[in-house]
This record gives sequence, structure tokens and C-alpha cells, in this order.
Amino acid sequence: MSPTILLKGGKPFLALGSPGGSTIITTVLQILFNRIDRGMPIAEALAAPRASNGNVEKTLAEPEFITAYGAALAPYGQQLQASGDQFTSAAEIGAATAIEFGHGGRLTVVAEPKRRGGGSARVVRPTGP
Repeated sequence: MSPTILLKGGKPFLALGSPGGSTIITTVLQILFNRIDRGMPIAEALAAPRASNGNVEKTLAEPEFITAYGAALAPYGQQLQASGDQFTSAAEIGAATAIEFGHGGRLTVVAEPKRRGGGSARVVRPTGP
């Protein structure tokens, strides 16, 4: 589940993970869907609004997710419910970080821009020979 490591052509392509207990799987899945299937840059894919369903009637969703997708999902019977109090971290689903391995060994590292107060990610390069 987390961390999740994806290979492309037998080489590392993407590594990501999230805390969150019951929301880990949906957080990681939505980031992968946004990056791979929707073609979003990894930072945008990680920052996109999320939803999570624990096999119940209503799907918990961040307010931004409801605004963006609620009307489009309603005809399919999806009932979206705001996740927690919008003024606390309970309204947020997951808090991920990711590393994307690019051409020529280039690394792109990203962390949550605002969930749980935002995160920090960076590449540390060793010095010397």
C-alpha cells in the first residue's frame, strides 16, 4: 500500500505514499490515476482534490472534490459527503509525498502543498567524489 513503487521498463518511475489508515489506498490510487491516466504533472496530481469510500453508501470527499465532480457523478448514483469539518484537517483525505524518476537520473520530489499544513520534500545530493 504505502510506500508504493512503480517501475517502467524495469526501472523506477514513481514512488509515493501517504499516512491515513483507511484512506491510504484511495489517496495513492487517485494520485496514480491523476499522474498516469490523466497526464497531470506529479505535483498537480498530488495536490488534486480527493474522495474516499469505505464501502458505505456515501463517499467522503474534500469540498473541492465535491465542487469539481459532484454534479458529474450524481447521475451515476454517487452521493458525496464532505469529509469532516472544513476548518480542520479532518476535511482532508491523506497527506502524500512522492518521488518521480525522470530522464537522465532527474528526480522530482513533491509533498502536500496545503493538507495538514503542507509538507516539505527535497533531493539531497552527496558532495565529494
